[in-house]
Amino acid sequence: MKERQRKAWIDLRKLRLERGWLQWKAAEKLGVTRAYLSALENGRRGISMNVMEAVIRVFGVNYEDFYSNTQE
Repeated sequence: MKERQRKAWIDLRKLRLERGWLQWKAAEKLGVTRAYLSALENGRRGISMNVMEAVIRVFGVNYEDFYSNTQE
């Protein structure tokens, strides 16, 4: 499962900026620290299932979006 999480791809920064949120605001909504969100946005950390579920809920994306390489 960890390998699959590491390969998950979604542009969190783009989603955040589309809403006009600063990192601290998005992190607060996702229930993570700003440092963790920064690491996710920069590809330094893999996303956990809990955070993936929060992203789906907060940003309204589909599970399949995490594994698509054709994001606009």
